[in-house]
Amino acid sequence: MSVRSGHTTARNVMESYNGFSIIKVTDIEHERDIFNPSRYSKWPKSREIHYDFCKEGNENKPSQHYKAWAQNVKECKECIDNFINDDSTYFTAEEREKYVYKPNRKCSWAYGYTSLMKLLKEHQQASKRMKILIEDRLTDANFHTESGLLSEGKYDEFIELVRKEYKFHEKFEVFTHTECKRIKDPKQFEEGLAKVIEAYLKDQGVKDTTVGVKFIENW
Repeated sequence: MSVRSGHTTARNVMESYNGFSIIKVTDIEHERDIFNPSRYSKWPKSREIHYDFCKEGNENKPSQHYKAWAQNVKECKECIDNFINDDSTYFTAEEREKYVYKPNRKCSWAYGYTSLMKLLKEHQQASKRMKILIEDRLTDANFHTESGLLSEGKYDEFIELVRKEYKFHEKFEVFTHTECKRIKDPKQFEEGLAKVIEAYLKDQGVKDTTVGVKFIENW
């Protein structure tokens, strides 16, 4: 007998505890079927067991199971006690999909000034549980420093970091039409125009501005 996947998972309800059910999770990695290499043998190559928990009634809904990764039933009961005292301790696969993985896929794991400042505001107003999910979203996208600052509540440092590291890059085109006589010194023109633009932006309250002007001949 063979199976299609190289990994299978079995879940068994062990017992109830304080309104929750303790779930024994058995993850099995299968050997390839020597007679059919496109499939896997039913015989296990390795087996890993851990314990999660869920609210009573959600036993047949794996996405609603809280990932405790406990080593035994006793340890899982301790996890449940911790969760009852602090519901930000464990999360379900459904929560992580909704608040971490799906948003990151939508933005292709890319964040800039506007999106990071939006997450900052969400974090400031969020519950402890949601704060952790926002931090995990940034960690999943490899924004570890930003996630750490939010986790420590260092909002001013977060703002300063984002302001310096995630600048806006905008491009404007300037065309000159000169009759019979071209601009005598293009380099001097570039430098002069850059200074004028920088002065204008500073006058508009735009700080830390860098302007680049490039001459393109006979466009």
